[in-house]
Amino acid sequence: MNKLYVGNLSPSVTVEDLEQLFGERELPAPEQVLLKSGYAFVDFPDQNSAIKAIETLSGKCVLEVGHGGPEEKGS
Repeated sequence: MNKLYVGNLSPSVTVEDLEQLFGERELPAPEQVLLKSGYAFVDFPDQNSAIKAIETLSGKCVLEVGHGGPEEKGS
């Protein structure tokens, strides 16, 4: 799965902020970012890029990062 859920975002976060975060951590540029209030869905070019993003960001910042959407977090 190439789509990630990124949660715990400040309402002031922009798409550009997320793209900068990924760039600073040398992650592939997302193909699409759907930003909502407090969370976003991020599409990466392939599954390996999505996995790398999870491994790089999970537990190392105040964001929640995982596959899919909020309804899938518990699985």
